[in-house]
Amino acid sequence: MKKVAAIITVAVFMYSIYYDLKIGTLPIDQAATAASEMNSSTGPEQINTMPYKEKKAESGDTIISIAESIHDGPLPVPIDQLIKDFKELNNGVKPDEIQTNKKYKFPVYSRQDG
Repeated sequence: MKKVAAIITVAVFMYSIYYDLKIGTLPIDQAATAASEMNSSTGPEQINTMPYKEKKAESGDTIISIAESIHDGPLPVPIDQLIKDFKELNNGVKPDEIQTNKKYKFPVYSRQDG
């Protein structure tokens, strides 16, 4: 039984080293900075031409709920487009990485954008 426990312990330890080397464990702030540096090749001209509204994320908010409140109803574009535009406006921040009490830029669409 001790041998099995030792083998499992060694296997978990080796897997954690593999995971750390292969995928990494950057804190969120450093990951966002790295993502923004990688996304800087998209060019600021694309970001500057997209109309947006800045909103502070509250507890329980999602990008969809905030975008719908900005548009006073359902979105005029598909959710995939909203996610893509949100990432562009916020330097690669993913929708599931938004934090409470932080301001984010949300795209504003006209009704014919969809």
